[in-house]
Amino acid sequence: MDKGCKSVVCTHTEDTDMVVGVWEDGPIGSFRGGRSGKIGFGGTAFGELGNSQIGPFEWYRPLIVQIIEFFRTGRAPVKKEETFEIYAFMEAADESKRKGGIPVSLESLFPKLKE
Repeated sequence: MDKGCKSVVCTHTEDTDMVVGVWEDGPIGSFRGGRSGKIGFGGTAFGELGNSQIGPFEWYRPLIVQIIEFFRTGRAPVKKEETFEIYAFMEAADESKRKGGIPVSLESLFPKLKE
């Protein structure tokens, strides 16, 4: 998904969180995080031209390579605006969870996150 998420809602149980974001131009994205049972990584991207499986993720090595490159060059691999929106998304999910699963707009959190 790209930048432009407008709102996030989190449904929480003892074993699972389900987070759904709605983007400004209409798409939705969801994430399910489990705290019990078999854990795995992967997903499905649904698009206008078809669907595609995502994963399995071999995420640790590429992450470390990017971190080392950042420390070596001082250039962040992700724009600060994108990083800011990622944090806003996570905070909106947590705020929704704290409020019992109501949708939370990312825009409502930007002033809080800029402090």
